Formats: sequence, structure tokens, C-alpha cells
Amino acid sequence: MAVELAPGLGGVALFTAPGLAVCGLAPGLRRLPLPRRLAYAYLLGVATVGGGLYALSHFAGVPLRRPAILAVAAAPVLAGLAAWGARLWRRDRRGKERRAGRVGRWPWRRPFDPGGLLVAACAVIAAAVCLGVLLDAVTDPVKDWDGRMTWCAQARYVRAAATVDAAVLREGQWFITHPQYPLLLPLAQVAEMEVFGTPDDGHAFRALYAAFLPALLLVAYDGARRWAGRAPAALVTLAASLIPFMMKGEGGANSAYSDLPLACFYGAGLLLLLAGRARSGDGLAAGLLLGAAVLTKNEGLPYAVLALLLGCVVSLAPRPRLRGSGPTRMVHGSPAAGTASGAAEKSGRGVGGRLPLRRLAAAGLPVVLAIALLVAWRAGIPNREDENYPGFVRPADFWPAAFTRLPQVVPVMLSKMYDWEGWTAFWWMAPAVLVAGWRALRRPVARRLLIAAAAPPAMAWAVYSVHWLPTYIASVTWERFLFHGMVPLLVSLAIALADVLRRTGLWSRASS
Repeated sequence: MAVELAPGLGGVALFTAPGLAVCGLAPGLRRLPLPRRLAYAYLLGVATVGGGLYALSHFAGVPLRRPAILAVAAAPVLAGLAAWGARLWRRDRRGKERRAGRVGRWPWRRPFDPGGLLVAACAVIAAAVCLGVLLDAVTDPVKDWDGRMTWCAQARYVRAAATVDAAVLREGQWFITHPQYPLLLPLAQVAEMEVFGTPDDGHAFRALYAAFLPALLLVAYDGARRWAGRAPAALVTLAASLIPFMMKGEGGANSAYSDLPLACFYGAGLLLLLAGRARSGDGLAAGLLLGAAVLTKNEGLPYAVLALLLGCVVSLAPRPRLRGSGPTRMVHGSPAAGTASGAAEKSGRGVGGRLPLRRLAAAGLPVVLAIALLVAWRAGIPNREDENYPGFVRPADFWPAAFTRLPQVVPVMLSKMYDWEGWTAFWWMAPAVLVAGWRALRRPVARRLLIAAAAPPAMAWAVYSVHWLPTYIASVTWERFLFHGMVPLLVSLAIALADVLRRTGLWSRASS
């Protein structure tokens, strides 16, 4: 098969450049190291460009061709450049000096850092895994079932009609599977194919899906480092990168499913809300990511609502009483007791304190707009070849089926989780670490992360309670539901692992 590396990487850059501009509008993201900032940038670029094309195509009838796609991608870049120029002007006007520490000693003159060496080793291994997935994506066509049946098929319909309101979707006589599925990822495929002129039967677009794997790992590392420290974050991220399902499962990085993108959008938006940075720009970035989750899969809507509710909890929680006069910077790893930074860390809100309502409103607005767009777009599409859960699910159906069906579905779920070829020892390790580090999981931020991680399996349980073929649907969807909550689960594991390392006497060396 022909190698399509250039258009594949070009498609990733098509979304990363606008995303970097959006990161520039969010102070919390703007200060991140470049690798983690690039991960958020890619996700924000898909959310901004894809969501903008979705809205313009449906509401304004803008054709999905190269000029419109480039214009939508250029708009955030221009806005980011303008904001960057304004920041430079304000900085010069105030006479601020360059931040200390930008020019430091050469790396080889720094003292030996075992924690940094561990992080570097884990990063090299994870990068090798991601590179392998990318090379597979640009050299081989898509082979997975849902990718060929649903998402790539929708992309062809949309590209041929140059609109998200393609006649084949809106006219009921055509045989279409899941015609009301959200189209954000097929739109990303269309944008890449139109800009770089790749054919419908090409596979360069697979690089877009492959890029979500390093994005997920970097986002999870960012959250784990914030609340657990470098070493636990690196170890947990390394463990995730070695899960075979992350790479080659039905929904993994080498497929064209929308489950990995959904896990990225949900996890990244949630972490931005739980970080509690008191800036509207960070709230807007979180809202864009959660809005993208709504436009990625049906499950994205309840996930986004849950993330906003958890953000409300952060916003309305009382401020901690701070004692002592310690430094106010964020402490990675174990917070120092009795200091302002330690109390803020234990509260799960960071140094900025309580999440202001204006930031929460900035996060909620994109989600509301995404829901409105999805409802308006679906209104003209007759549903067919779909389970249509809203049409037949009644609250009375969950009782007692939610418990009487457990003997049928639990063996299927366990067989999937403990399949060595799919998950190796991950589901043996994860519960053991959570139990061993249970003391750290009493922190408010850890409890919120566990709630967010438990939401996808809880939704799966609800689906299996009402579906007419529970064992079949569990066999094909359970692993993907587990995937959806992977980011908050990994951060929770890192928090628990940090407690285990500290209590076993390895903490000082691991966190150095």
C-alpha cells in the first residue's frame, strides 16, 4: 500500500495550528510545556475547526470545500496572533522584564535527576508505541468494522454532497446505519481529504485517529503530574501506552472509531474544569472540548453534562481555611501540610481557589451550543437502522433487569477485561493500586475523578439492562465504555500510586 505520510501529517497540522492559537487564549494551557500544550492544541483544533464547519454547513449552507475549510482553520490562528500581539504590547507597556529561569544552565551541568530520567525513559517507550501506530495508519487502509460501516461511510456522503445535510441522510428511503450519529470525526476526515486532495479510498485520514493516542497519554500525564507528581504520572502513562486495546482494539488508535476521540475530549475537558484555574479562557477551552464530546458520539452528551456538574461542585465548594505562610505555588506530589499550596492541593482546586461562576459559564456555553446544533441537525434526519434508545427506554425497564441480568453480562465483561491480548495485566494492576492507595483517594479531586471514570461503565450497565441482546451488546461495547473513562481513571491511579510510593519509602527518590 502507498505511504500517505505527508497528507496524514498535514491533516494533523491542519487542526493543531488553530488549536495552538486557542491554547494561547487560555492562560493555564499557554504556560504548559510544549508537548502537553500540543496535545491540548490538537484536541482544541478538531473541536474548533470541526465544530465550526458543522455549524456553518448546517445553519449557513457553507459548502465543505477547501476555501471554507481553510478560512475556518485560519480564523483561530488570526485571533491567536492578535491576542499574542496584545499581550506583548501590554507587557512592554508595563515594563515587565523577561521571566527569570528562561535562560538556565545547560542540561548536562545540572545535578543527576533520577525522577527526570524515569520520565524520559517512559516518554521514549510511549513515543515508540505512538510512532508505530502512526506508521500503520499511513501505510494501510482502515479495516475495522465500524470505521468502514459508519464513520468513513458518513464522511463519503458528506464529502460528496459538500454538506452535513446530505440528501442520503435526510431521505428515509436510503439504507444508512446510524444516520443520526454525530459527525465531528467524519467532518475532520472530510477537511483533511479536501485540503490535501486525497481520494475517498485513501487512508491518510487514519493519521487523524492515530494522533489521538499521544494526545490522550499527554493529557493524562498532565493531570496526573498536577495531582500526583512526575514519577507516578510517568509510570501510569507508560502502563496505559502498553495496553494492546489502546492501539489495536475496536475503538483504539489504529481504528476509525470515535471512541478514542471521545475519551480525549471528555477527559481533557474534565481535567481543565477540575484544575480550578480562575480564568474564563480556560473555562472556554474546557467547554470547547466538552462540546466536541457532544458532537463526537451519543454518549458524549451525558459525559459533558457530568463534567459540568463536577465543575459546579468545584465552583460552589467552600474555600479552604489556609494556615501557615508557606509558598503559594502548586506542589506536585504530596502537598505540604499547613501551607497555602497544600490546602489548595488537597481541595482539588489548585492555587487559584474556588472556580468562579463566569468561568463555569464560559465552559457551559459551548456545550449548550453543541447540543442545540446536534438537535437542529438531527431534526431533519429520519432515524433508521439504529437502536434508538430514547424511543423505547422507560425508567420502569431498569428494575429489576439491572440486577437480574447481571449473571448474563458480568462473565462477558470480565472475559473482556482479563483478556491478555487486549489488556494484558492492566485490570489486575488497577484495582490493586486503587485499594493500596485508598487513603489518597479520599481527597476531593480524587473522588471527583473516580465519579467521572465510573460514569461510562454505569452507562453501559444501564444499556445492558434494557437491550434485547444484553450479552451480545456487552461483548461489542464493554471495552469501549471502559475506554471512555480512561483519562480520569489514569489520573486516579497516579494519585493512589503516589500514596503507595510515599508510604513504602520510595517517594522521595521517585518524586525528585
